[in-house]
Amino acid sequence: MKVVVIGAGVGGLTTAALLAQAGLEVTVLEHHTYPGGSAGTFLHQGFRFDAGATLLAGFDEAGVFTRLERQLGVRFPVRKLAPGEPLMEVWLPDGRVVTRPVGRAHELEAQREAFGKTVLRFWAWQERRAHALWKLAQGLPFPPADLLESRRMVQQGLPWALEHLADLPGILADLLRRTGAHAPSHPSFRRFLDAQLLIASQTDAQGTYALFGAAALDLPHRGPAMPMGGMGAVPETLAEAVRQHGGRVLYRHRVEKLEVQKGRVVAVEVALGGKRRGEREVLEADFFVANLTPGDLAALIPDGPQQNPPADGWGAFMLHAVVPEDVVPPGAPYRQWAGEGDWTFVSLADAGDPLRGPAGSRVLSASVHTRLFEWRGLSKEAYQAQKQVWQERVLRQVERLIPGFRESAVLILGGTPRTYHYYTRRQDGWVGGYPQVHPFRTPSPRTPYSNLWRVGETIFPGQSVPAVALGGERVAALVLTRLGVTQPTGPRNPAPLSNRQP
Repeated sequence: MKVVVIGAGVGGLTTAALLAQAGLEVTVLEHHTYPGGSAGTFLHQGFRFDAGATLLAGFDEAGVFTRLERQLGVRFPVRKLAPGEPLMEVWLPDGRVVTRPVGRAHELEAQREAFGKTVLRFWAWQERRAHALWKLAQGLPFPPADLLESRRMVQQGLPWALEHLADLPGILADLLRRTGAHAPSHPSFRRFLDAQLLIASQTDAQGTYALFGAAALDLPHRGPAMPMGGMGAVPETLAEAVRQHGGRVLYRHRVEKLEVQKGRVVAVEVALGGKRRGEREVLEADFFVANLTPGDLAALIPDGPQQNPPADGWGAFMLHAVVPEDVVPPGAPYRQWAGEGDWTFVSLADAGDPLRGPAGSRVLSASVHTRLFEWRGLSKEAYQAQKQVWQERVLRQVERLIPGFRESAVLILGGTPRTYHYYTRRQDGWVGGYPQVHPFRTPSPRTPYSNLWRVGETIFPGQSVPAVALGGERVAALVLTRLGVTQPTGPRNPAPLSNRQP
């Protein structure tokens, strides 16, 4: 059986690697020159910059990347953070800096010191909910894509519900309650929660439904790690796993159209780049997986209905920079400005990572949420002026976290939602998936076509690198279940798909 995966993001590559290992003939088509998309790492003037995603977890014993290492026989090049090690620092309007260390006991002590005993009840609720959810979340087929997934969800959910019967009314209520409903009325603590959830769920504590909020706040306890060489090390490792198990990953291959017959996709039309720029091919397969947003997938279907990003969907303004090592104050690798002005999230390359750039320098990325409509319809001149305004705003916020940053930076690059659209082909530069305001906001991988599925941050469980990997596992299981395959058959030699000229 032949499979085409459109897009070499982490979700698509996870699906591709697992299907290749199971013996299917897999080809991944990527329009760019490197894998990862919004979780990729690009090279510029000898430095490696993360294109978007910077936070990485999922390396605990039950984590998705630990599981993929065992199943695929790979090793992700990461440095796992030790208990007690500071993961993140959050600057609040009242001047306090709150650290989020790795490990629950360490974090509770930091929270007590920052906000007092009144917040400990909230964290007890968060721990209880997160512990229950992680037991259920691994492989949870929600919302079900077909009858088989519905049956599996019942089989998986019923024993879990019996185990947590006493707490079940509260768990169900938290499907509707807001995360903020569990928090004390401590202004600085609520600001802290808003800052954390804006990163993880694309909305604040009053917008995020409580079950998702509990899981999203559990990041420091789910195997956080620093990827050596940048976040792109994760998709690069997955791409190598695809090849090791007999699949292909083809770059500069841009899918422009799906061929549909009788409710099934039968082929994709591809425009080639590089030395073959101007050439076109049609690749036929039995199954197709699209690492695309709903709107980007709809654009590939002739006469299909157009879909736009949600009105509350976000874009990002990114600032990539290099500063001398001695300018960076000691502290956590992730730092968030949640004081007055734009909320800015800064990610610093691991100080012990020689792959990011020459010794004595530190690579960083700073991101700010921005609404997509602010960047639509601008003339070239208006766009450049707006980009400069936003760059100045972010520079000012980073200067608060790293005094002397502006004068000492040896390289500064700015990126807007239009930049994301250009490099990742994401519609309007939409990133972060759907804001998690209710449990049915993020759909299943299902599409109107029986042999086509979607992966990525716009299917459940949504945004974050481990979440899209979980979605990739799910889609691989969907394909293999349709084929009646339950166990991998081992590596295969590469086998070309059927190619024909359009």
